[in-house]
Amino acid sequence: MVLRNMDELMDLDLDPPSLDGKGSRVFAASHACIDEVFDSSLRIHANCAFTTQHKDPDAAQKAGPSPTAGLGMPNGGLQVVNPSKTVYDLILQRLATSTAVESYDFADQSLLSDTFWGRWVSIPYIYNALKTMAWPETHEKMWQEDQIKNIHYLLSPKPWDEKPGEEMYSTHKWWWIYNLERLAQEERSGITDDF
Repeated sequence: MVLRNMDELMDLDLDPPSLDGKGSRVFAASHACIDEVFDSSLRIHANCAFTTQHKDPDAAQKAGPSPTAGLGMPNGGLQVVNPSKTVYDLILQRLATSTAVESYDFADQSLLSDTFWGRWVSIPYIYNALKTMAWPETHEKMWQEDQIKNIHYLLSPKPWDEKPGEEMYSTHKWWWIYNLERLAQEERSGITDDF
């Protein structure tokens, strides 16, 4: 859910399509958090890319960890790309030739990580703030609510599965605030589609 304008992402210095997916800045994304990985043997908090930013929370609002930090895996929730048929073909080629795809924890994230290892731009978590990052046992040390531009409601429960005032997490309250405001505005405009 977008909380603040993110137009600056449109000005990121990414590889032009003419580099055919062979450059060092193929796309931009925030890291996947190791706490969302299904394989518990990999879920070692100290190995999460975001853990490297706990010592300097202010810097974490402005820059992402190295693209090879932690699992070196981008999160698929928000990505910035320069559309390219050649890059698309590289992804399809990886799908057709790699047996690794059968064991991916996260289809899109794992695929992009394998195909473009270390050749993507890591943007700060504020552009794709995973709701789990606010939890004390994950990345609360760097979490700054007033800096978040976009929140990613990964994993269950989702805020829309709860009732207003009965949210499990503080970040779920944000969704209800904005959704109830949207519904009221739609009602004032004569929109009554129940969505």
